[in-house]
Amino acid sequence: MRKLDFPTLIVETVEQLREREKQEKDARRRLRVQLLRLLKSRETVSIKDACRVCGITAKHGYDLWHKYRDKGLSEYLQLNWKPRQSKLSAEQQRKLLEQASTENGFGSQQEVRQFLQDEFDVCYTQGGVSLLFQRLKIKAKVPRPKNKKASEEEQIEYKKTLLQV
Repeated sequence: MRKLDFPTLIVETVEQLREREKQEKDARRRLRVQLLRLLKSRETVSIKDACRVCGITAKHGYDLWHKYRDKGLSEYLQLNWKPRQSKLSAEQQRKLLEQASTENGFGSQQEVRQFLQDEFDVCYTQGGVSLLFQRLKIKAKVPRPKNKKASEEEQIEYKKTLLQV
């Protein structure tokens, strides 16, 4: 395996990379600049060593290096991550919230999945329903446990006599 001469292959200077690293607000972009800086300044000899210092896998480091080599710094710093959009519109989400907040709301997330399928013709996975609930700040309300043998009438009578004392 041949050794690559990273200082000559990386176009930017060490100072430019240091400044760029300080300016970056996004941690993932800062990590990418740090990887290049470590290779350019010869603080590490190989991509594998630089990845250990940065705390990423060697495979990810090699992928990043190939991206930098092929497309340059601006494309290298582009993140291809986009937040997931909800499958439901704002109106549908409001209707779901209203249904969940009613007295006889949903008993389980499976019921929610069925409701979404029937009402809006939208198919969610179990994890998707859980994430949807997190996003809409819907929390599961679990009733306190009750004894199966307990008599409702006796408890009411006990409470009445307790208040009289």
